Amino acid sequence: MELLTECPPRWATPRDPNLETDGALLEKVANLMGFSLYGWQRLVADTALEKVDGYYYFRTIGVGVGRQSGKSKLVETRIALELLRNRRSVAYAAQDRNMAKLKWQEHVNSFERCPEIARKIRRISYINGSERLYMKNGSTYGIVTPNDKGARGMSLNLMVIDEALTHPLSLIASLQPTLATRKDGQLWILSNAGIPGKSELLQHYRQVAHANINDRSTRLAWFEWAPHEEKFDYMDESIWRQAIPSLGESNGVLMEAVREAANTNSPEIFTKEWLNVWPALEAVQVIPTDLWDSLARTDITVGKKVVLGVDISRERDKSSIAVSGLVRDMTPVEIIEAKDGANWVLPRLIEIAKKWDAPVVIDQGSPASSMIGELEKAEVKVISMGLRDYARACGSFYDAVQARTICHLDDPNLRQAIEGSSKRALGDSWAWSRHSTNNITPLVAATLARYGVVNEPEEKPVQRSKIF
Repeated sequence: MELLTECPPRWATPRDPNLETDGALLEKVANLMGFSLYGWQRLVADTALEKVDGYYYFRTIGVGVGRQSGKSKLVETRIALELLRNRRSVAYAAQDRNMAKLKWQEHVNSFERCPEIARKIRRISYINGSERLYMKNGSTYGIVTPNDKGARGMSLNLMVIDEALTHPLSLIASLQPTLATRKDGQLWILSNAGIPGKSELLQHYRQVAHANINDRSTRLAWFEWAPHEEKFDYMDESIWRQAIPSLGESNGVLMEAVREAANTNSPEIFTKEWLNVWPALEAVQVIPTDLWDSLARTDITVGKKVVLGVDISRERDKSSIAVSGLVRDMTPVEIIEAKDGANWVLPRLIEIAKKWDAPVVIDQGSPASSMIGELEKAEVKVISMGLRDYARACGSFYDAVQARTICHLDDPNLRQAIEGSSKRALGDSWAWSRHSTNNITPLVAATLARYGVVNEPEEKPVQRSKIF
């Protein structure tokens, strides 16, 4: 049967209509559990569960789809199908063991609510570290800790890796062998979009699948929903319909919920979580960690000409004060303070600025701009930077790193900010994105301080030891 869906995937392994499939059987299991598969779920099932000589043809199944589209129900149904067979072993992994346990519990609860499945359950172990569902037919369902030792010694018919964007590629080394002795063993990998360079496991399988999407000999079946255009308006509702396969379906994603998410989240978060769009390469870490580490110098610190930079996070829960100077052709940067909260910043900033007769550079579009008036009242020189200058500051900082004319004292707060750095568009230029997984304020503060140095009249520097 050819299944029609109003939301076809952007990338999908083609179905071979000449092969039988257990897609209809999975639909029957879903019906036993009190629901019907969405069209997109059935499309996946029909291809993923194709059979040759009575065994599943595809060894690995990958499903990429945005949040709340129904992948959890697809996983739950696939696990139930396996457990209803005799002497099958199933295991589940999520981003960590605690989350895996939570989802395992949800699956078990669903099985217990289904009379057809509940009466076939022999017992359930909830002992921490030994969670397992035992069926009367000899099948079992347990949890795998997502590390290189979690699955060793296991022999499985079905291994599910959920939230695959969180896992390193090395996890596969311990999981793939668990299926090696089962002719119809399957590894299911499910996730919404990951981050290039960080979501190693998901990125690897996605790259292999895209390169071989029509080559069924790889025995990797891949299904991915996302906007069908490379460039799109993320507020366009027709784009949402391309990327969210359960949008508008009974018990599916509500259009109102998507509108709310689009209006309240950043474009980066909305497109990644809801539309399953991988961030472009320019949205990942901007400055390589190894390059940054190579710029550490303990023999050069800020010179006589000192400029301060300050930044406060949007939530005002993180703040940083940085200093920069000029030593020959180098602009050393240091973090003076990087602490929680924002109440401490103003008095500390006034103290340092007056002690060293140093101007303070502030991005006037940032939360730190609330201090400008009080700093000026305290007779501290403030350099208020607009959007265009802030973009120039970020570009100048980046260029200086590439030219190796920046040095630093290997401060862990600044290093962590570098590791979490990404770009956001700012007119025709770019600036540091505040949608970072790490505290970005040390990097912003250092960027502002350095720009204040290179754009002030040059004075003869004096090299000395760290002064703060």
